[in-house]
Amino acid sequence: MRSTAAVLSILLPGALACLGYEGGVPKPTAHYSNSKVIEIAAGQVFDAGWAKYDRGSGACSGDSEGSWQDAVFYLHSGATLKNVIIGKDQAEGVHCDGPCNLEFVWFEDVCEDAITI
Repeated sequence: MRSTAAVLSILLPGALACLGYEGGVPKPTAHYSNSKVIEIAAGQVFDAGWAKYDRGSGACSGDSEGSWQDAVFYLHSGATLKNVIIGKDQAEGVHCDGPCNLEFVWFEDVCEDAITI
């Protein structure tokens, strides 16, 4: 039979990880509205520094299916997007062309799709 300490040492880290951050969407350091998708090349890292990015007022047209050209960010295979807030004015959030890395990507709201891989 396993000791209580051994069982706790196995289960406690997973339980604590579930506590997570509960402060809501982080406060943006800047705000950028772009008329075109931002492409991140294969293998490149885009660190937004907690800025908010969107596609401008009226970009969300309901539930109509968009493409990668409608996204805020388009990541080529192996690209990384991190420390970013996707604003509510967008039709598509992030499109990945193959495997990509997303680290601390927040969404104010989701129009049609948040992340497409």
